[in-house]
Amino acid sequence: MPEPLISVVMATYNHAPFVAKAINSVLSQDFTDFEFLISDDGSEDQTAAVVAAQTDRRVHFKPNSLNRGAALVLNELVGRARGRYVAIMNSDDAWLPNKLSEQIEFLGKHPGTGAAFGRVRFVDRDGRAIEKKDLSFGPTFDKNNRSRGEWLRYFFFHGNCLCHPTVLIRREFYDRIGLYDNRLRQLPDFDMWIRLIKQTEIFVSDNDMINFRVLPGENTSSDIYTNRVRTLNEHFFIALEFFSNVSADLLRDGFADLLKRPEMPSEAHVAIEKAFLFLHPVLSLTHVYQIVAMMKLRELLADSVCRDILARDYDFDDRALHRLATEADGLQVQIAGVRGPSETPTKELSRIILQRLSTKMKIMIRRWAPSD
Repeated sequence: MPEPLISVVMATYNHAPFVAKAINSVLSQDFTDFEFLISDDGSEDQTAAVVAAQTDRRVHFKPNSLNRGAALVLNELVGRARGRYVAIMNSDDAWLPNKLSEQIEFLGKHPGTGAAFGRVRFVDRDGRAIEKKDLSFGPTFDKNNRSRGEWLRYFFFHGNCLCHPTVLIRREFYDRIGLYDNRLRQLPDFDMWIRLIKQTEIFVSDNDMINFRVLPGENTSSDIYTNRVRTLNEHFFIALEFFSNVSADLLRDGFADLLKRPEMPSEAHVAIEKAFLFLHPVLSLTHVYQIVAMMKLRELLADSVCRDILARDYDFDDRALHRLATEADGLQVQIAGVRGPSETPTKELSRIILQRLSTKMKIMIRRWAPSD
């Protein structure tokens, strides 16, 4: 059997009302040289039965009796992919008809670009259009293209802005950067894009490519308390490795105006500049980044070479770390008496956190953050 140019992969789970439309939107693409690999992650409804009823020869279905996690199933599907390119599909969404043809044409003309993305139309449970202005996250995926360093900066300060089920990626990059981390539930795709942008250019089309279904309280990305808490914790895990394998040139490309010594004459300077970047306020992630900054700086002070450079070029030593540990309330000690959403509404809790961090962060940034 000849290898297809594209492998479309889709993990399904409890999407019986939507999965047939998702499948049909793939099979009706005006580009046809693809295989469609589907794996069910132990659905408890009729999802597997709906998929199994498909007769198109391009569909290859593998049901699973146990629910193990979407990222793990997705990794297995990517491992089975035979195409030179991989496209990701969600089982409750629907592609627009020319999604694949537009992207494969672009990547064919731009061999230096590793992945292409698109914009989205939001729909509700019944497929009715939802205006972006009516959603707090409506403009999230409407981003202009930028350099690799500028993408990295956007990810650092704003988070994810790439729609996972619009991606078409060269399969070779999964070999280079690894597969999805199933230990992450909220942000495995965001973690993937950070690793990807360290290796290659990406492109986001101005065109809509998918009907992205919004299911309040059901989507993994739904804005509910438990998801918000888990998202913050996962941002912490990702932040620990955010600047790993980021070269001095890439760091300057994205953060030159925030570096105290942009020339970075040594690898030690590069590591120090990366640590200080975590002291810049990042709204909801400020307290997460504070902890990371203190961890990184503590490690650097334990290294004799970095310790000397910190003292000589950055006026930072053990006593400076002591002060920073007092000023940066990364663990939110001042609001430790607040136990959860039942006692303090989430919006009020966020207001308290931002209000109490504001004054301290201004002092801390003036003292320790790299100057403009």
